[in-house]
Amino acid sequence: MRRFLIVFGLLLIAGTFFNVNAQSLKTVVGEWKYSVPQAPYGYEKGVISLTEKDKALSGDLIFDSGYKVKLSSVSLKADTLRLGVYVESEYVTVVSKVKGNKMDGTVDSSQGKMTLKADKIAPDEKKK
Repeated sequence: MRRFLIVFGLLLIAGTFFNVNAQSLKTVVGEWKYSVPQAPYGYEKGVISLTEKDKALSGDLIFDSGYKVKLSSVSLKADTLRLGVYVESEYVTVVSKVKGNKMDGTVDSSQGKMTLKADKIAPDEKKK
């Protein structure tokens, strides 16, 4: 009986952790309008599009020009979103803190660290 209670307790804790993690993934899923003022022209604005499938994040980076690249290594731990992306054969990493519908972070590339700010696009704004 004691083993049963221990196993049940561990399963309950694990289930709660995975449920919380699944909920937190949903908070970042969607489109985020970003700006990186220090980035080279053409790369300084666009949209980070995040999707969730099988409890994993993925997505695209869509520059204002329409150029689109696939994100890699997308993860969310607590309120920290990490992602990587290849831009013109260079791997660029992004680490940002998500607070509600806002994201603040840094972009790390061969040109150094740059500041990233993003706002989540509300579903009704996409139709405009």
